[in-house]
Amino acid sequence: MLRRLVILSTVACLLNSAASLPAMAIKPSQAAKAAAAQSDIHVVGGDLQSEDVQSILEAIKDLLEASNRHDLKGVINHYSPRFVSGDSLTLEEIRNLIVDTWKTYPDIQYKSKILEIRLNGDWATVESLDTAEASASPDSNISTGPGTLVSRSRGLLFLKRVGKTWEILSDYTVYENATILYGDARELKMVLSTPEQVFAGEPYTAKIDIKMPPGMFAIATISQEPLVYPQQSPEEKFRSLSDEHDSLERVFQANTTNNNEMVTVTIGLTQIGQDEQDRPTIKLNGIATVVKRVNVLPRSEFASAQAASELIRRSASGIIDLSKLTSPKNDSGEASKMTNPQDTGTDKSD
Repeated sequence: MLRRLVILSTVACLLNSAASLPAMAIKPSQAAKAAAAQSDIHVVGGDLQSEDVQSILEAIKDLLEASNRHDLKGVINHYSPRFVSGDSLTLEEIRNLIVDTWKTYPDIQYKSKILEIRLNGDWATVESLDTAEASASPDSNISTGPGTLVSRSRGLLFLKRVGKTWEILSDYTVYENATILYGDARELKMVLSTPEQVFAGEPYTAKIDIKMPPGMFAIATISQEPLVYPQQSPEEKFRSLSDEHDSLERVFQANTTNNNEMVTVTIGLTQIGQDEQDRPTIKLNGIATVVKRVNVLPRSEFASAQAASELIRRSASGIIDLSKLTSPKNDSGEASKMTNPQDTGTDKSD
């Protein structure tokens, strides 16, 4: 269950969304043992106790144990040299992302629930639900304690048999979202609404709704970044929010390069006070970052619609253009059956 859980790098009051990482590479071994013990895994093309399924679970267990040790070599050994992720990330880029994640979140821990294993000869697909939790580095401008990262995703891992074990060929993420919260932002109630998938080049909207605590106001921004490595820096425009204006919405244009995207919302929670000279002060009490994946569907340049339309207008043999024929009526007024002279063996030259 190679998962792509978003990786976030903490930067001052803005958390920059980097590309995604296979979460399977950093789950703790106890998650693997729990997965292997699951009795509710749906298996297609075999059964849970079969040698194939058990070898898949053993490969996952070994990978997770290497990940928990932060054994980069042990993790990469489970990947095919030809691995390319569903976000078009190469094995070398995945390697870099794993290292970046371990540096940024040294205590990150993952949980996984395997939903289904599908076997098809030397190939297999594993579908899973994954969550991750970690501490984010403390920010003295907000609070003395660290922030918290929570990430959730669902996706597919594609495997190929190599000898008696399996290697990771690719993956696909169905959905993914993550939050990082500091200070009072932990108490915020907020919902980020975005489509889970859009067509390349089409517009879509992203909206954040926030229930503001009394006496607080906030500044917020919504940005859009393609999932590429290294990550691009978005243009940020912060807008003020209050209990009367507690939502922010933007319209984006999906890229035409067929890269999946991340929509990132950053919210600074502030409070107005007074200093010893009764002058107004503004204090930053919390920061929240919410990230959601938007999968971009490519548009085919092949004129399939025109071709399909042409096929519909012709007979199964492709000989008769049905659009140019009408059904003659017989003596009883009912439409008679049209026949192809070649089908009946009739020679039109007679």
